[in-house]
Amino acid sequence: MLKEKIVKICGQIIEYGILAIVFFIPIIFDYSLLTYNAFDLYKAVIFRVILAIMLLSFTAKIFISGKLHYRGDFKIFLLISLLLASFFISSLASLHPAQSFWGGFLRQQGFYNFFNYLLFFTLLILNIESFVKLKRVIIAVVASAFLAAAYGLIQYFNLDPFYWSESVNTGRIFSSLGQPNFFGHWLIMVLPISFYALIFLARKALFKFFIGLSLVMQLACLIFTYSRAAWLGFLGSIFFLIIFWLFHKRLKKAAYGLIGLILIGIIFSASLNIISPAKLSDYNSISLVNRLKSITDLKSGSNKMRLYYLESAVKEIKQASCLRLLIGYGPEVLSDIFMKYYQIDWGIYEAINSFPDRAHNWLFDKVLALGFLGLAINFIFYIYFIRKAAGFLLAKQKLEPEDWLLIFLLSSLIAYCINNFFSFSLFTVFVYLYLILAIAWIIINYRSEIKILNMRLTAFSKLLIWMSLFLASGVFIYTNNIKQIRAEIYYMRALNSVKSSDCKGVISNMEKAVNLGPNISHYQENYLFLMLNCFSGIEDEPVKKELRDSMLEYIKFVGDKKSYGFLHNTARAYSLFGFYFDKSYYAEADKIFNDLIMIFPYFPGIYEDLSKQKIMQEDYESAIEILKRAIKILPPTDHQYLNDEHRRQIAAIAVRLYESLGQTYFKIKNYDLALDAYKKGLSLDPYRATLYKSIADIYYVQEEIDQAIIWNKRGFMLNPGDYNWPLALSLLYRDKKDLAEAREYLNQALELAPENEDLKKYQQELKK
Repeated sequence: MLKEKIVKICGQIIEYGILAIVFFIPIIFDYSLLTYNAFDLYKAVIFRVILAIMLLSFTAKIFISGKLHYRGDFKIFLLISLLLASFFISSLASLHPAQSFWGGFLRQQGFYNFFNYLLFFTLLILNIESFVKLKRVIIAVVASAFLAAAYGLIQYFNLDPFYWSESVNTGRIFSSLGQPNFFGHWLIMVLPISFYALIFLARKALFKFFIGLSLVMQLACLIFTYSRAAWLGFLGSIFFLIIFWLFHKRLKKAAYGLIGLILIGIIFSASLNIISPAKLSDYNSISLVNRLKSITDLKSGSNKMRLYYLESAVKEIKQASCLRLLIGYGPEVLSDIFMKYYQIDWGIYEAINSFPDRAHNWLFDKVLALGFLGLAINFIFYIYFIRKAAGFLLAKQKLEPEDWLLIFLLSSLIAYCINNFFSFSLFTVFVYLYLILAIAWIIINYRSEIKILNMRLTAFSKLLIWMSLFLASGVFIYTNNIKQIRAEIYYMRALNSVKSSDCKGVISNMEKAVNLGPNISHYQENYLFLMLNCFSGIEDEPVKKELRDSMLEYIKFVGDKKSYGFLHNTARAYSLFGFYFDKSYYAEADKIFNDLIMIFPYFPGIYEDLSKQKIMQEDYESAIEILKRAIKILPPTDHQYLNDEHRRQIAAIAVRLYESLGQTYFKIKNYDLALDAYKKGLSLDPYRATLYKSIADIYYVQEEIDQAIIWNKRGFMLNPGDYNWPLALSLLYRDKKDLAEAREYLNQALELAPENEDLKKYQQELKK
């Protein structure tokens, strides 16, 4: 009797865990905003903790009962094992094994989470035995979608109480998933389930109203994500449902007619861009018509970038070794692959210096990450599912409501597939993918015979296994969940310390973040980056040496397998060490910088930092040559497909480079070329006040005082609150012997800085 009670309690814990995952994962995020990765990190941690509790409960349940019940073909467990083995092998042989195993900082899609997805799938098919339980899961899906859609609409109407870096001012909403495309991707998977609930589950008027309202809100949110891949996926799922219904009703002519209309619609959609192509102004604003027109536009925007990504993927596959073709480069490391193919034009259609970590195509992503072996196993898994579903439906003379759920789930999977032909999945979508696959498997096999596997283990063996599982779960929950959140909190504190110029806070918090998350490459890169930002500002020599030693020790600790970001920051560190301590560090910095330029010849940031080193070394000729090369590889700011945002990004970099070039020419007293560089910078950013000052200084050293005054006045107009401008003008008028004007501008400077002792001293000098 006691055993039965414990088994029942374990079953309830598992069911509540399933419902909690289905309901909470889409809507949960870090409401406190204490972490940098506010969306997927908390989802992943909560998912893994609940899953660990479910696993312990399930193990206790089968050990106490002594039996494992399951329905369907045992091959499904073999396929799950093959999927897991493929992912594990690719992670083990990865370019960065730790990152592939634990997952990237933002994406969280390493072997660890993939194992948990498959564990979730397995627990679902082994524990949902009745359609009553399935109904509860469906209700949880609809309820979660309702809340996520409600928050999405709150964002659309600018009522969001939180401030996000992903701006909703453009009209694109992302709800609790953090990005419009991922929100749209998830919506197209839950919309068919909501439709099913409205048609087959809702009996009472209130329930129908709630589901209908949820559907309307979900559809509105899908539109306002402006995610074209999601729209295509949704249309594909709707057409599938309609065509299936027509065939089911034996209306074959109508079905074929609809298929013809779909083809005509695709041709018409393509013609929208030919007859009335999207204009440049269209890419600077979001509207339904513009997004629809741009679906087939392959000449600009993100569509053009997709082609570049696919082209890069094909190039990599062509030159990959046999081993990499077989098992891939590993999950979560594809940014290392794509950045090698970065070209100047990428900065036109995407943010400059940015590169993807996915091919934005399921097929190529699988080949690059898992190899053709992983791709083949995935194909076998899905083909096996399709064959089982098709066999089940063809064998049915009459479709029951339970059977129709399978049809709607298949439409969700079709939406998923279409979307991932142009995009990729992240955490919430993966959880729901394996949820949908599990429910589909349960429906296919819910009338099949229950199979029983007897657990032939001694009581001591069961206790030992359960305790080992309990301890392992506890260790993983602490080391890879609680510690990960703590590391994120310290990292966020470090970023806040940067804003307040608190170098001690930056150093202390980054050291804690790195210690708590030693395998996270993002912390490794940003540890050096943030330390370097503090380094030059430290005046205490012993403290500066201590920080240098700490960075050198960390560089040694990371070892050989360093990312681009880590190598770049290492080179920057050696440059500063050469300037402040020992010039021999310059040679080490040179080697890393030049190696990076050989591999990534179109990244202007590398040239910019190398030029700074050459200036520190007073090797001005080399600095000039490097700066010219950096300017040469910038995308043209007058390109016809360049939108306003990307133009501003390119212009900002160009202005910095021209300013540095002008300063370097000034150092070697080539004033004409310095003036030319400064004016080119001003042509791109007429509001950069430092350029006016630099131009004024050139005229001053050339003894053209009137021109120096003119340029200082222009700078003063831009910065009327900075006392240095009227002070400079006062000094210039003093040099012209125009003491009246000198006193007038000095008075203006004193009004801006009345407590400045140097200004008061200068005032006394003018009175003499």
